[in-house]
Amino acid sequence: MKTIETDIAVVGSGVSGLLAAWRPLLGGSRVTMLERGALKTHAEQLQSGTWAADVPGAQPNDETAPGTPFYPWSYVYGVGGSSLHWSGATPRFSAADFKMNSSFGVMVDWPLSLEQLLPFYRGAEAALGVAGAPGGGGGAAGPPVPGTRSQPAHPLSPIDRAIAPHLEPFGPLPQARPSEAVGDRPPCCGSATCQLCPVDARFSALNGLAPILEHPRLQLLPETVAARLRLDSGGRVEAIEAIGPDRRPLLVRAERFVLAANGIENPAILLRSDLNGPAVGRYLFDHGHTTLTARLRRPLKPGYGNTLSTGISEAFREGEFRARRSGAILSPFNPGTPISPLLGEAVAARVPGEEARAEAVDRWRRTLPLDMLTEDVPRFERRVSLSPNKDSFGLPLNRTAYPPPGPYETDGIEHVTRELRRRLAPLGVESVEAAPGPRGGHLMGTCRIGSPGEGVVDADLRHNEVENLFVAGSSAFPTYGPVHPTLTIAALALRLGELLGAEA
Repeated sequence: MKTIETDIAVVGSGVSGLLAAWRPLLGGSRVTMLERGALKTHAEQLQSGTWAADVPGAQPNDETAPGTPFYPWSYVYGVGGSSLHWSGATPRFSAADFKMNSSFGVMVDWPLSLEQLLPFYRGAEAALGVAGAPGGGGGAAGPPVPGTRSQPAHPLSPIDRAIAPHLEPFGPLPQARPSEAVGDRPPCCGSATCQLCPVDARFSALNGLAPILEHPRLQLLPETVAARLRLDSGGRVEAIEAIGPDRRPLLVRAERFVLAANGIENPAILLRSDLNGPAVGRYLFDHGHTTLTARLRRPLKPGYGNTLSTGISEAFREGEFRARRSGAILSPFNPGTPISPLLGEAVAARVPGEEARAEAVDRWRRTLPLDMLTEDVPRFERRVSLSPNKDSFGLPLNRTAYPPPGPYETDGIEHVTRELRRRLAPLGVESVEAAPGPRGGHLMGTCRIGSPGEGVVDADLRHNEVENLFVAGSSAFPTYGPVHPTLTIAALALRLGELLGAEA
């Protein structure tokens, strides 16, 4: 069996794994990074219209648990991970998001505060080239990644300016879609096709963290599947048992190990390694987006804006109500609602051609689409387990159980829907409808921070039972807040990198 000796072994080559590796690399450590998928350049992604290379390890490896509803999990196995296909929104957690139990008597508190994470948020905003970071970004935690910096905010769009007075506090949406060129990344082109950016502006690990990927002390092993962790007699991890591109077994020995895969694969690796504590794989969570569609009597100006979304309303984010129902954030969708269904309705009603077009355009101008994110109480029954069915490598498929949202979240959605009718009355609101939006992209909570028995890792992301094992990424989140997770993932990774560098 081929054996590789290294200082730190990292599973996963996305934002979390790469940022956690940066400080140790600068300190002289050797880092070996295992990635199930392959390296697929941005040009190759554009040519094929897909993010992942056509290799066995890049295939989705989850299934739905019997007797539970299907849920459309969305992730990428490949160099860069899910940074290859995200849209780029990067708001920070609020102070209350870290202290839900202390603040509102629900859920649990993080053993970290916003104040403690703030320098790492600033470092993450610089590393990702975030436009509109609070306070303009500023310094960084530890050494900055070369060629990166925070960005000025995108200007508010006409839709933003029309609704902002009615949905305050309202301001620029922090996002990793640059407003100015940063390194080789041009400014956002405004195409509104962010998940596969046509000009490679939106941050990905490939265009933003190339200095890490190309570092001489980083050994990247694409098309290499981490099968399980091998523990020694003292209860420490001594190696990763892996399957290489040639389907032959591979052993990676190291002093420290970091699981930085997604929120489904991280717990699966632990379970395959018989590290199956009571919280492993539990409290799975996603932000299921909700699309709110407001029909108005007054026309707005959709179709304008520097990028897909430029504003964010926090009118429903904070308050004592979070003891009873979810907080929420809302972002207007600058391209407007899709016009083809409106045109189809007019044609189906036998409206003549030019008149149908004029009617559809008029309705499009009077329709306000809002993307809403909410939160739910973490639930033990939402989980990842191992299936008796195998993937092409002979490993168990990852089985997910994800029951529908509870009243904490649904009550929050219903409240915002009702309240929008009142707040938008000056714009002549006729109706507000809520419908499911995109879902499956935020895989969180399956290896959460907490004490032994209640959690999997401690505040430093160190496994509660295995001293030289760390679990990074959003799987460590004990609560989630109503905001996108990527910036917090990056901040926690930078913080972990400081610890790994100091220990090395």
